[in-house]
Amino acid sequence: MLKNKLIVTAGIIAGTALLGLAGGFFYKSKEYFTGQFGRNTFISNTNVSSLTVDEAVAIMNESRDFTIECTKNGTSMRIDISPAVTREFSKDEVVRCMENFTFLEYFLGREKDFQLKPVRSTVDEGALRDLLEQTLPETTAKAEDAYINEDFQLVPEKMGDEIDLNSLIRDIKRGIDTGLEMSYVLEAYYIQPELTKDNKKLEKAAKQADAYAKMKIAYKFGKEKEVIDWDKLKKYLKYDEDKIKLELKTNWVEGFVKGLAKKYNTYGKTREFKSTKDGRIKIKGGIMGWWIDEAKTVEQLKKLLAEKKGKTLEPVYRNIAAQHGKDDIGNTYVEVSLKRQHLWYYKNGKKKLESDVVTGKATKDRQTTVGVHRIYGKQRDRYLGTIAVQGYHTFVNYWMPFNWDGQGLHDATWRSKFGGNIYKTSGSHGCVNLPYDFAAKLYEQIEIGTPVVVY
Repeated sequence: MLKNKLIVTAGIIAGTALLGLAGGFFYKSKEYFTGQFGRNTFISNTNVSSLTVDEAVAIMNESRDFTIECTKNGTSMRIDISPAVTREFSKDEVVRCMENFTFLEYFLGREKDFQLKPVRSTVDEGALRDLLEQTLPETTAKAEDAYINEDFQLVPEKMGDEIDLNSLIRDIKRGIDTGLEMSYVLEAYYIQPELTKDNKKLEKAAKQADAYAKMKIAYKFGKEKEVIDWDKLKKYLKYDEDKIKLELKTNWVEGFVKGLAKKYNTYGKTREFKSTKDGRIKIKGGIMGWWIDEAKTVEQLKKLLAEKKGKTLEPVYRNIAAQHGKDDIGNTYVEVSLKRQHLWYYKNGKKKLESDVVTGKATKDRQTTVGVHRIYGKQRDRYLGTIAVQGYHTFVNYWMPFNWDGQGLHDATWRSKFGGNIYKTSGSHGCVNLPYDFAAKLYEQIEIGTPVVVY
């Protein structure tokens, strides 16, 4: 009994299903054979589902429900741009789309997407721009160019999500004209930075700044140094954003070198000297002393800056002294006292030689020049002066010149006495006359550059 009921129930269900299928088939057949498009049909981005050809052409020409697809970060949205678009399609082309359907595709409701090129199309760019601005995602960050910052470091570019509407509108118009499917990945339309860190000019400027940052020029003055490093150089670096060019201004170099000369030059200055017999005395003048050649030192420094080369060096000197520091004489020197007519030679602070001498006659034209001088040469067996100019032509065995007046230390074999007041009436023409044996010893021990202190 139960079995019979189950069979009856199954039959009813099967019959009902067959009736439903038959009804659906009849309904679909009626639509298909009466010339309607399927339920998932799109032609050139317009939904023409269940419409006849004439109805489809009408709404396609009206651009009704004409949408484009935009995707950002993988999320898609459809934007209706029909208010900004006018199109005209060929009815014959739409008919061919209808003829492209098979009954099975129609019956199963498969999606069909046809792309037809409009016969004509127009776009209201202003209206399209307004629609896009109202619908597209808001900009969260604008692109930023790479640049050289105030510390002269290269800052990389930053990517943004601001959309280049001009480019997007251009491609939309092209898509409308072609009738192809209109789908746009918005990332492809982001406004890009104009300058990136790979820009050749930016790279060059950054490398230049890095070279200057690593560069250190040190002018040494004995134990003291005057340093030109990044802290100083960056004050004179100028970055031209328009030309993308880094330039080191060098108009400060002359002033810098002038400052060195003012601080370290000793040439012509008054010095304090601890004499052997007369205590501490002050002496001015002489040819010894530090004297920076400012023009050549400026040239030297500008060349290093142009080459971006760090270096420890000395300025270019026009004249030099024995050592740097407050006392540029040092502890190796020749001391000549005009009053005492005596000479002492000290080496490394220790007295090595001393002797009575005869200096220049005590007249304006023949007196020995007071000041701190230096030995600038040594020569054996030579004649001093000429009869025509100096009125004498004298042979000496040991010649040690010490100033620009032609004065020097030398032996005087024609003299039998030294010291006392001889210089007042029978002094030399400015040279310091020495006993032969003493001159020989001094010549052997003294070096070129040794200071000669005359007071």
